[in-house]
Amino acid sequence: MATARSAHDEAYDHADLVNAPKQARVVHLLGIDVGSTVVKAVVFDASGGVVGSAARTVSVCRPRPGWIERDADATVRAAFAGVRAAVGGRGSNVVAVGVTGCGNGGILLDTKLRPIRCGILASDTRAAEFARKGEYPGQTSVLLRWLRARKPQVMRRLHRVAFWKDYVRLRLTDELTTEPSDVGAAGFSPGSREPALPPCRASLAIAARITPTAARATGLRAGTPVMSGCLDCEAAAIGSGVAGPADLSIVAGTWAINQVFSARPPRPSGGLFLVNPSAQPGRWLVVEGSPNSASHFDWFVRAATGRADFARMAARAEASPHGDLLFVPGLFDRGAAFVGLKSSHDLGAMARAVMEGVCFAHRAHVEKLLAAGLRFRRARLAGGAARSPFWCQLFADTLGLPVAVPTVAEPGALGAALLAGVGAGVWPDLAAAQSATVRTARTFRPHNADVSVLARRYRHWLKVRRQLFP
Repeated sequence: MATARSAHDEAYDHADLVNAPKQARVVHLLGIDVGSTVVKAVVFDASGGVVGSAARTVSVCRPRPGWIERDADATVRAAFAGVRAAVGGRGSNVVAVGVTGCGNGGILLDTKLRPIRCGILASDTRAAEFARKGEYPGQTSVLLRWLRARKPQVMRRLHRVAFWKDYVRLRLTDELTTEPSDVGAAGFSPGSREPALPPCRASLAIAARITPTAARATGLRAGTPVMSGCLDCEAAAIGSGVAGPADLSIVAGTWAINQVFSARPPRPSGGLFLVNPSAQPGRWLVVEGSPNSASHFDWFVRAATGRADFARMAARAEASPHGDLLFVPGLFDRGAAFVGLKSSHDLGAMARAVMEGVCFAHRAHVEKLLAAGLRFRRARLAGGAARSPFWCQLFADTLGLPVAVPTVAEPGALGAALLAGVGAGVWPDLAAAQSATVRTARTFRPHNADVSVLARRYRHWLKVRRQLFP
């Protein structure tokens, strides 16, 4: 009679697979990206090729003004369904799993590691009165301050607060841990004694292994190692090929993320959005950002046309010449505005203004990085804006930098998979992993004439923004 196989046995299977002769080796890596509205699962081969991918949307609820929540177990079900679809019966080839996700907010867990209530997302503002200078309401540290002051009955039941990627990993492995990048982004110092935080392990370490229950639900093999992973913005930088301080990573999606790796924290760093321990020991991730990016174009297209035909609207924007219409993004922050709108402006002019306004918002963040003493020679662009060649060129002309776009459509998932591969021994380090997998689809170089025009418009845009939203 066949006997049940242990996770220990399965782990040896994976070690044998990774160390097998090259001609017999089939190495797949799974990256899971737990976003704020969509959970993505992508299986990559050892050259960075996509073997299978899937995405599942998770509904967000707003029970009160400023409250933005999501069901934690619905998020896990979406992740499991996405993994099963992406793996597609090839689970025996997956040698390691990496998980990344949106930071901050949190899922409040009791002593049995079950949710006490709906999970909270980083865009939540219920704790605004408890945010100190340099913080924002959705940071986990601020939310815990609010809970202790306003919800003592919840705090009495609270055992752990889980970050979103860590909760998905918990349900995959039955082990709750976190890692330094999420802890730092949440407003805690390395080695924090905050009792609600889970145990912290290195990003490249094996956090735990797939349980038999999760294996049946996902199509993965029991015993497959799952790495600690890292915050989604760093995973996107890694998956885009950003390796050192000469590379600026831009993620233009819901948030305007502008980030660079540094050997040491910049001084002074108080005015920067985030100075965070990196997934790779011995370096830091320095981030400037705000919720003022490509999601504004999504809003504009849907509001103006009732459809999601982004390519057609981008073409209308490209056909529209430089003009005097400005757009200041801020729909999800302090407010947004078209400035200088006239009856002569059509949807193409408005679309161009939105795209330029998003580029200007990124440039304002990039200038803060420069003011902190960081220097870079080129940028790598990911996120929704990277799908539009016209928008990529606008970024290059606005920043005055060459802008490279990677071939991979989901750099966050790739970054998580690369961390998993390094942790599992597929590559000796992240540099080797990136060299083997990351490719550039196209590089957009600044057009001198447009650089001058956009520089003038940007200076005017800054003045307008200060007047409207001081």
